[in-house]
Amino acid sequence: MKDNTSFNHQNKNELVKYKLQKKTDPFAFSLIAQMVLDESLHGYYKTYYEKRIDEALEKRDRELFMKLTDEYKKFLG
Repeated sequence: MKDNTSFNHQNKNELVKYKLQKKTDPFAFSLIAQMVLDESLHGYYKTYYEKRIDEALEKRDRELFMKLTDEYKKFLG
């Protein structure tokens, strides 16, 4: 007859590892989600400012250009 105790013990250890990992996963997923959101927003606002600055240059609107470049510097800084 085959001894299955080592197999059962190994499965129990894997189950414990899985449960422990499952407890920490929400934090990891939350962190990754926040990083993706931050990167998306950064890309959006970078494009937004660059486009608006280009439009101000085309219109030769010095006041708007200065305002947008100041905001853009703060955004990047």
